[in-house]
Amino acid sequence: MRPTAVAPLLERQRDLMTYAQAREGGLTDAAIRWAVSRHWHVVLPRVLHVVRAPLSREQRLIAALLYAGDDAAIGGLSAASWYGLRHADDGGVVRVLVPRTSRSRDLRWVRVRRTRVPYEHRVSGAIRLVPPERAVVDAAREAQGPERAEGLVIEAVQRRIVRLDDLASMNSLLGLRWSALAERAIRSAAGGAWSVPEAGLYRLVSRSATLPEMWCNPVLKTSGGLRLLSPDGWFDDVGLAVMVHSRTWHDGQRWDGTVERDGDLVAHDVRVLPLAPTSIEREPARVLARIEQTYRAALRSGRTTDVVATRQTVR
Repeated sequence: MRPTAVAPLLERQRDLMTYAQAREGGLTDAAIRWAVSRHWHVVLPRVLHVVRAPLSREQRLIAALLYAGDDAAIGGLSAASWYGLRHADDGGVVRVLVPRTSRSRDLRWVRVRRTRVPYEHRVSGAIRLVPPERAVVDAAREAQGPERAEGLVIEAVQRRIVRLDDLASMNSLLGLRWSALAERAIRSAAGGAWSVPEAGLYRLVSRSATLPEMWCNPVLKTSGGLRLLSPDGWFDDVGLAVMVHSRTWHDGQRWDGTVERDGDLVAHDVRVLPLAPTSIEREPARVLARIEQTYRAALRSGRTTDVVATRQTVR
């Protein structure tokens, strides 16, 4: 049942409204009670759904905002997910930010947190969200472990949803508490890593006392200007490419194509060292020793390549 007096409001808010909005639309308390007893559903305190059906993802966000108040905004993992980040799994919990004058509270599938740091609103239909940089940093801070935080930040940067400088500034603005996860993830993205396995590779190589700096995902071109596959890691002085082959990050045809294009590098006298992401995680010492051994062999061989590498600049 959708009363005519509040039809435009219900259309805008996807069949949701507060008790106060219903009254402002001319409905009496008796009419509201009657509708709730027969057709409507109270999904959160003082929030009405005029159709007795499960809420969609969008409706859950709208309902959470109606419950939290006019100054509330969807934040954290929920906002990052709405911005399209596939690594932002909110676990079915809607994260909402409110000003410091409000109070934090948890109710059913809504988590309301007050913040001392002011935030702007971005509007998507009836949904108010914090800006992307705030959403990504908050999501990284609350992620379950460093890999999930890195996945969020790297994806956001690679898809140009946010800029690294904006993420670093926001992480600093939000204070030191819970900042370590986000800071590590931002550093990984700044190093040029395009995936969590690549970030792990970069950290592993950085621990070596003998290896020079490894470039992440440089642009490779032949002397004739032909662009080649960008390796996950590159040692420029010996022309050594390190490739992390992961079906998780390069699935289906993209994975097959990446593996096959390793041959293009070999054809131009580039040494290619393939690695499995599970080995980097489970046997880091063995993997590092293998990289060092391959680098030393390349150094001794004196073999050169006509490939020119350009370091990636990430902003």
